[in-house]
Amino acid sequence: MRQVPFEVLMHAENALSESECAMSVLSMWIDSIPDGDEHREEACRVGAIMSLLHKSIGELVKAREAYSAK
Repeated sequence: MRQVPFEVLMHAENALSESECAMSVLSMWIDSIPDGDEHREEACRVGAIMSLLHKSIGELVKAREAYSAK
């Protein structure tokens, strides 16, 4: 298995931190959207972005765990 430089881990950690901050902002946004059909489209867009970001966060966590396991 290739050695992953510490610098790469630091970039992954920074990306993970920024992604978690973005998820917090999106969470506040979706919580502020009123109920009702007229706001459904906006809620779906925010939810879609949150779904993509969730997958990215999961991959960054796996990268951190892989580095820690070495």
